[in-house]
Amino acid sequence: MRQRAPLMDSLDGHAAFTALSQLLAGIGDGEAWRGQSPAIERLRAALCDTGNDASVLDLAVLVRQVLIYEYARRAYEVSPTLRIAHPKLAQFEGWDKVGIAAVQSPDGMLITARSWQPKWLSKGDGQGVETLASSESVRRVFNAEGTEGDPFLQSVGRSSYRSPGQRAAVRAALSTPAGATLVVALPTGEGKSMIFQLAQKVGFVGSTPDTRGVTLVIVPTVALGVNHEQEAVKVCGLARPLAFQGGNDAENSIIADRIADGTQGICFVSPEAACNRLRNPLRRAAEAGLLRALVIDEAHLVDQWGTGFRSEFQELSGLRRELISAAPPEARLRTVLLSATLTDSSLETLRMLFGSDGEFGSISAVQLRPEPDYWIAPITDEVTRVERVLEALHHAPRPAVLYVTEVDEAEAWYRRLVKEGFRRVRKLHGKTGRAERERIVSEWRDGALDIVVGTSAFGLGIDYAHARSIVHACVPETLDRFYQEVGRGGRDGMVSLSLAMPSAKDFSIAETINSKQVISVDRGLHRWSTMFTRKASLGNGRFAVQVDGRPGADERDIDMFGETNTDWNLRTLALMARAGLIKLLGTPYPPVGKEGDWLEVAVLDDHHLEQRVWADKVEMVRSGDWIASKRNLDLMREFLKDQRCPAEIFEELYGAHRLARVCSRCDRCRLDAGKRHLGKTVGEPIAPWLLPVHPSLARLFDNNLKLLVTYQPDSLPRAASRKLGETLQRLQRMNMAKLLLLGSQPFDMAQVLKFSANTPFFVSDVGSLAISRLPKGPEIVLIGRNQTLEEQNLTSRPESPRILMAPLGQPAPDGRRLRDVFGGRVLTFEEFNERVSR
Repeated sequence: MRQRAPLMDSLDGHAAFTALSQLLAGIGDGEAWRGQSPAIERLRAALCDTGNDASVLDLAVLVRQVLIYEYARRAYEVSPTLRIAHPKLAQFEGWDKVGIAAVQSPDGMLITARSWQPKWLSKGDGQGVETLASSESVRRVFNAEGTEGDPFLQSVGRSSYRSPGQRAAVRAALSTPAGATLVVALPTGEGKSMIFQLAQKVGFVGSTPDTRGVTLVIVPTVALGVNHEQEAVKVCGLARPLAFQGGNDAENSIIADRIADGTQGICFVSPEAACNRLRNPLRRAAEAGLLRALVIDEAHLVDQWGTGFRSEFQELSGLRRELISAAPPEARLRTVLLSATLTDSSLETLRMLFGSDGEFGSISAVQLRPEPDYWIAPITDEVTRVERVLEALHHAPRPAVLYVTEVDEAEAWYRRLVKEGFRRVRKLHGKTGRAERERIVSEWRDGALDIVVGTSAFGLGIDYAHARSIVHACVPETLDRFYQEVGRGGRDGMVSLSLAMPSAKDFSIAETINSKQVISVDRGLHRWSTMFTRKASLGNGRFAVQVDGRPGADERDIDMFGETNTDWNLRTLALMARAGLIKLLGTPYPPVGKEGDWLEVAVLDDHHLEQRVWADKVEMVRSGDWIASKRNLDLMREFLKDQRCPAEIFEELYGAHRLARVCSRCDRCRLDAGKRHLGKTVGEPIAPWLLPVHPSLARLFDNNLKLLVTYQPDSLPRAASRKLGETLQRLQRMNMAKLLLLGSQPFDMAQVLKFSANTPFFVSDVGSLAISRLPKGPEIVLIGRNQTLEEQNLTSRPESPRILMAPLGQPAPDGRRLRDVFGGRVLTFEEFNERVSR
């Protein structure tokens, strides 16, 4: 029989520091307790690890972090001292290099932490650069009061939402009509992944319950797909493989087969694989009505990457239309576009590509991240930068991410850090192999790594709550990329360190990457003219064009063949789609029957072959891309000047109308706390959809679209709660997905809501019906005893027909009995249950 692991005491504050002090002094083995502080627990676990993965230098930096944390816990009044006699640290002689003063005593080494204030950074408030990030001060609270969950959250192991914004986003997403598109903007760390997990677990309002179904999640990097897979296996109980990865043909074949028969569940895949290898399996799933949703994670990249080097991001709009047209009308897939950072340019691109047909809505609950403590080093040469980064990584709290731009730089930094003596360090970039990538993501999520050297391949959506330091040894090509990467830190709501360390050579690299390769008007028209000349007509203004055909026979086209040529053709078509000349419709069905790769398009402008139209419409999109991209880099430069509040610059990038400004900390407010901006609250937005009234539901109402159901609270039958639950379940199948609770209820609500554990049914406990934030649409209100109603609660509301269930003696606003003056249909509790059951 398998033995259970012994329970460990969970220690906090003084008790945790005392227990760790004893462990460092060589007393005890540290196996009987664990620390609630991430810093204390990380050091305890490393000391107790028998695998000896941590080097003595790794441990020394963790010791420093604990000393600074304890100093902050003591309100910066008494600097703590530790006695070091633990065998893993007893012989260490490099204390000075990690900012620790060490004095030998008869009982061991006595150590205290020194403030780290390098001359190449501003002095700030007199505390060390990393002091606030090591303090574990809370800047954002999750799962607070006011974030009560809907019953179906238990299907993913949760009881509440992380924030009101996440609740609004989930409700809006699960209310998305068949064939519609929703853009969701939520801050990093507030749980966008819950949206596609719930889409798979509970489905959408109005969808037919089915254990089968596929939720396709487009991810920009393989590392993000692996990260999502690990979480989905744990949360949703799905069986691997879930991530479609190059180089793993056996698992990829399993995924393709399971998509085709609708048993895959969630699949994480690149846009390239979705548009090519998985296209036919996806179509088969759509035809069977088993493709639930297309979710694009980090959807801002449709604009930023899709315009340049990964055109398949924009080709996804054609794939979406193809799959929608293949599905039964009631089973058309929903499209959900997720991002934490949407600029005006990104949102407009999404609207043009995904919003030209079908309903299109957006919901945003974005505020700037309050956790980062921003420090910016002056521009220097490469040799000096290397010295400074090494110094920083001997002091910065763990875990830390060191970001660079190029693969060679990631490799070089990894070698430097290993040579320096760090061992709990890994590197991850675009050329990292599949198995190694999975191992690194797993180790990062498990808290087994102290440093990851990464390019942007490690920057998107990789989730570990307690990352404390983000160091940039590069200049990102956009401020947006920088902000995304800074967002890897402080996801637990505690302060994180952001340290930007540019060198002079970084700017030319950033400019090169920032200069998107967008085809010129002349070359684009030339390519389109050639494709259109060779077209196959499909009728009704629709054509099939060959995307792997050569653009011509002159000397400019002699080397144009293969993947590069196809990519330029796809870029041309995506550019035309955004300019409103054509609409991408996916792969022709039935197939054209000719050799080559063909794409179906609809011509929207009869003058699509004219130079003047291209010079007008297409050039407008091209120049808009160039301006937006250049502005993004210019704002990155502005940030690095360290002369303005970062919150102001981020607000300029993302738009003051689209987010709530929150001041974290920078050089200005470190020197003068009075310069901190007052924060703005986000609030809880309402879904953009209007849930339709099902014909069967409409028959319950009279012409006023309201219904009163009365009950005797003191004489409810024993089975009343079960009966009400059955009635609500039937109503939910008629698209009534909203329940408001006003006051204490005489029903056993656990029994009533038992049905809603695995179905999209929204429940809100309100103090007044005027403050409901539920999506618009039909709703039922359970009114408890002694509740006061207002006149507007009883008026007809065509957008939200309402069933009021109230005690028989419930008074109206004027004091008379409600049932006598209601002005609409009135049923008893028994009549209501009976009528719904019919």
